Amino acid sequence: MSQQVIDTINRTLETSLAQVNKGKNKKALQNLEKVERLSKKAKTLEYMCPTLMLKGRALLAEQRNEEALGEFQKMLELSMSRFLEDPEEPNNRYYVYNSFGFTIKTLTEIDSISKSEEFFYKNKKYFNKIFSTYEELIARVPDKPEYIEDYIKTIENIMTYYQTAQKFEAGPKLIEKIVQNFEELFKLVSGNQELFENLETVIREFTHYCFVSEKFEDANRVLGQVEEIYKAILKEKPDHTIAFEKLLSLYKTAAYFYERLGYIEKTEETSLRALDFLNENLRKIPGDISSIQKQAEIYQDLCSIFYDEAETEKATQYAEKAFELLKELAFENPEDLELQYEISDNFSELGELLGRAEDIERAKECRMQEIQIYRNIHERDPEDLISAANIAATLGQIGHLYVEKGETETAKRYYEQGLEAYEKLLKADPEDLDNEIGISSFLNYIGELYAGSEPETALEYYKKALEIDEKTVELAPESTDYREELIYTLKNFKLLAATQKQYEKAIMYSERITELSLQLASESPENLDYKRELAFSYNELGLLLENIEKPELAKQQYSKSANVFRSFLQDESKKAFMKNLLAVTLNKQANKFLREKKQGLAKEYLAVVRDYYENLYEKDPEKEENWISVCETRLLTGELYKSLGNYDVAIPIYESVFPILNEHIKSDPENLDFQAMMVILQTKIGTTYHLAGEYEKSKEAFEKILAINAIILEKEPEDFLYMSEVAVTYSKYTDLLTSMGNEEEAKKYAVKADEIMKKFLKKQGIDESVKKENLE
Repeated sequence: MSQQVIDTINRTLETSLAQVNKGKNKKALQNLEKVERLSKKAKTLEYMCPTLMLKGRALLAEQRNEEALGEFQKMLELSMSRFLEDPEEPNNRYYVYNSFGFTIKTLTEIDSISKSEEFFYKNKKYFNKIFSTYEELIARVPDKPEYIEDYIKTIENIMTYYQTAQKFEAGPKLIEKIVQNFEELFKLVSGNQELFENLETVIREFTHYCFVSEKFEDANRVLGQVEEIYKAILKEKPDHTIAFEKLLSLYKTAAYFYERLGYIEKTEETSLRALDFLNENLRKIPGDISSIQKQAEIYQDLCSIFYDEAETEKATQYAEKAFELLKELAFENPEDLELQYEISDNFSELGELLGRAEDIERAKECRMQEIQIYRNIHERDPEDLISAANIAATLGQIGHLYVEKGETETAKRYYEQGLEAYEKLLKADPEDLDNEIGISSFLNYIGELYAGSEPETALEYYKKALEIDEKTVELAPESTDYREELIYTLKNFKLLAATQKQYEKAIMYSERITELSLQLASESPENLDYKRELAFSYNELGLLLENIEKPELAKQQYSKSANVFRSFLQDESKKAFMKNLLAVTLNKQANKFLREKKQGLAKEYLAVVRDYYENLYEKDPEKEENWISVCETRLLTGELYKSLGNYDVAIPIYESVFPILNEHIKSDPENLDFQAMMVILQTKIGTTYHLAGEYEKSKEAFEKILAINAIILEKEPEDFLYMSEVAVTYSKYTDLLTSMGNEEEAKKYAVKADEIMKKFLKKQGIDESVKKENLE
């Protein structure tokens, strides 16, 4: 091939790359066709991989995804043959892992499981060849870190290939390959921070996958392997700061993973290992502030976990340890104001936690420590008005603690001190609108103390707050904080009016709240909190309209509320986990509305959730969380219509669950969770037929599950959930038999229901006087 042709190809490729980067894809494709012609004419493959990669990128940018896949597949096949011949050539390695990367990116755009599976099986034959070639290369030339780095990148892309095709079984083995190669890589280049960051990212993503798929053993094994790698580095280089920080980070990741899966003992064990590790560091560097801070944070996390687990004694012990360490640090370096702010944040977080746990005295101690730190900062730097504002805000937090305790007079004293502090700040800086908002907040707090006993006094405080809020919003209309404060004040007005049954006034305030909430949600469409607030403001307005007997207008508000959430769930740009989280929240909210007899709201929310889950189920009916979610939502929808007395609508909805559930019971007949779902389903159908007066159909439904109940109790006699479900079934069946006049049979099942329910209550530590309806 002549030098002239080579120069032409190189210039054209450079031009094409610039064009692709600038989005000039059509021109780039024309130039790349020219490169292909020249390469074929010269009978050389040297330039084909970069050409195919750029063609694929240009086609992908033009959304010609199928064509892009074709180019990336050609690139893979060509680069594979060259890689197997000469794996030491950097370009050969580069194009192999990029061909996988771009193929995955394209398949993600297409979003088709069947297409992903097609390409997965088409290219699976290459995986082991790649692994063995790299492993032979690294064994032959062990001192080249670039070989190991490229191997890790390639394994990561292959692992993503498995995930895209939803073939998750190879994940743990591939992660272990990655971890083993990082271990070898650190022996060659242990000072490269980027490599540590990459390993940390890989492990976080893997533990998330293990959490979702509940693979405790796989995660536990891999986390242990990474821990040993970091320890080995520190043994050889005790002052290796990156390995030190990453080992601590690993302990935190592991503890969080175990906690989320409910392995509390393992969480505590991991946290204690982290504390031992920090103690070891403190023996080498006595008084190391960073290590003591980290210890306090770990104790704080343990305190939070055990409070959530209702293990108050243990939680209190850890809270005391966190508090003592923070007190030790509080004035260790009083001149280091940045450190002082950090420690005040630690006290603030611990105080908030203790407040939620209703440990008021310890929470107050934390807040008082905060105030002392802020005073120290302000004395050393009188120009720092943030510390003065923090003192005022913290006085408010102490006031909130006493409100929780029911000591309103003490709360009022702290609120008045906070109000006075903000008024002094405003005098010092009259132009600072944040100080005005601080005053407004405390006026609201004091007004709330009077709302129940002296509504007129409360109203006076709210009026002063409203005047400030309206002014600040007018002066700074772009500020979200000021509008949020105005909404807070308006909610107090609305609540006061609604409590006094002045519904027209309450509606006026509610409409203003909705208007402001709509502004905030429109300006920040990615903010789910604003969407929630807007949706709930529509709810509140609807409920008020019902109070003045305007059901049609109320229904419109409920529909608007549901539509806010529907738009979020239908937005393809939103992350799946955020949408799933919202769907779960909405499902719980619908359940709550149903229990509160707010069927109109429940219906709207259920429609949104059901549409979301039905869509997921249609795309992937085999995914367990999809079909279970559909079944649960249909059951709840049936419950809604049953509560409205629309039994002829409820029963077909319940029955629509049968085909899905039966299919999965057939595939896994030993799965008691699936059997328990069938018990719930048949119980609901039996109960609905009973309410509809169709006793024989009701009896037929109940009789189908009596045998299943016996099997469940035999196999899992101590399971709380199964026990309660079986007890409810027997209780409902007793009601039916009584209605049918079969007193003897009814008495037999009543005894069974009571025996199981007593056992259930005893194990749960619940008083037997609790009504069974509350447990259902």
